Amino acid sequence: MYNQNQPMYLINAETLENLMRKIISEEIGVLSKKINKIPKLLTREQAARVMNVCPNTISEWIRCGRLQNRGVGRKILLMDSDLEGLSTRSYTKYTKAA
Repeated sequence: MYNQNQPMYLINAETLENLMRKIISEEIGVLSKKINKIPKLLTREQAARVMNVCPNTISEWIRCGRLQNRGVGRKILLMDSDLEGLSTRSYTKYTKAA
């Protein structure tokens, strides 16, 4: 919908096509990097360091379903990609005592 407060630009079909090709090419590049990324397994302690929380917080996130344990038995292993979308805003940042 046209908004009178915003400028209107007129472009020809060739410019539009070039712009679309550029945008699509950039997006495909971003997606291919994500797809080709080799997944990395992290221990509970490594994941805690990455997220800057206590290792017990990682265990709690697994118990409540925020993270999926990929380890066998009692061994906790997590994929680094699982940590990407998590927010730690409601948790106190963890610093190891000296």
